[in-house]
Amino acid sequence: MKQFSTDNRFFDCMGNIGDWIILNILFVFTSLPVITIGMSLTAMYQTALRRTRGEGIYVVREYFQACRAEWKQSTKLWLIFLFSGGILLFDVLYSKNLWGSLNIAIGCLVVIWCFVFCYAFPLQARFENNIKNTLKNALLLAVKNLPYTLVMVLLNSIPAVCIAAGVFAVQMAAPVYCAIGFSLTAKINSVFLSRIFKTFDKEGQNVDLSRS
Repeated sequence: MKQFSTDNRFFDCMGNIGDWIILNILFVFTSLPVITIGMSLTAMYQTALRRTRGEGIYVVREYFQACRAEWKQSTKLWLIFLFSGGILLFDVLYSKNLWGSLNIAIGCLVVIWCFVFCYAFPLQARFENNIKNTLKNALLLAVKNLPYTLVMVLLNSIPAVCIAAGVFAVQMAAPVYCAIGFSLTAKINSVFLSRIFKTFDKEGQNVDLSRS
């Protein structure tokens, strides 16, 4: 009977949702050691970008292949963000009662950190490059594509906002992010990123946007 056929839109939709849930669970579990978050972000975005381009088929296989291929440089990239983010967090907490140019400077650095973070791991997932060029390209893309960047910053900031809002917000958000929140964010971001990256559609090429 046609209504019970697995070859229809309902089952395709459910299978697609299931893939994003699996991707989210993989990301959460591989991120638990904290130091592996960079590798997990790169693997998630590599898988999400492929699915956005209609190339992805096997989520689990592709995710772990990306983990094996990208863990070394992604971990170095993550440690840079972790260290710099820790310093900025300390500065924000220390200077929250201060006014003037110091607060403005710290605020600008926080914005730059968020901008670069949005693009760094997707760039690592999509292109072969050294860390210096990846960070430089991330900042250039963030500035050149400011409307997309602002949306991605807002999406990426939701977990931090929930934590800052208190226990109730965390309790409400935690089940969503444990199930599909992170991969859904990556999926939405990947739609924007695919449009941004399409100029450099040859995967694996070295890219230096400052020369373009």
